[in-house]
Amino acid sequence: MKELTFQKGNGTEKKYQVLADGKEVYYVSEVLTLPTRKRYYLYQSDGKKLGEIKRKRYSMGYVDLPRLFLKLNAYNEISIVKDMQNFRTSYEIKGEKLALAGAFLGENFDITRGNEKIASVKVTKEQDNYIFAVNVLKENLEVLIVGFVSLLGFVYEHENITFDKAE
Repeated sequence: MKELTFQKGNGTEKKYQVLADGKEVYYVSEVLTLPTRKRYYLYQSDGKKLGEIKRKRYSMGYVDLPRLFLKLNAYNEISIVKDMQNFRTSYEIKGEKLALAGAFLGENFDITRGNEKIASVKVTKEQDNYIFAVNVLKENLEVLIVGFVSLLGFVYEHENITFDKAE
């Protein structure tokens, strides 16, 4: 089992950094594109490009419905799409049989692939930054998990999730 920590990047070029034992192992960097869409690349710490994240904007009236797409080198495209049905918004996850077990947009959840649990995640918020503590249970799927949690980071930011302080 490997523990990874996702946090907001400390420089202007890195959107997210992924740390293992305090050292950067992956990072997400923004690429300049059109204002209606954004593109990010996922890199290993040595600069090797592992995949691409695209965020497309779509609106229905006053409701912003983001569409996030992840394409990793060795996997099919994964998407998280916010949609509106019967005046309610919902998210749909597609690709690589990935799903979340537990509360969607909650503090604790598991990532599953098919019926197999591949990671567990704990989310905290410090000031306006989300920190994802990820226990990777299947190390051969680490890149897939890193890419997927990066997508989830964009969803948490978009929804501006707040957690109740239990004290």
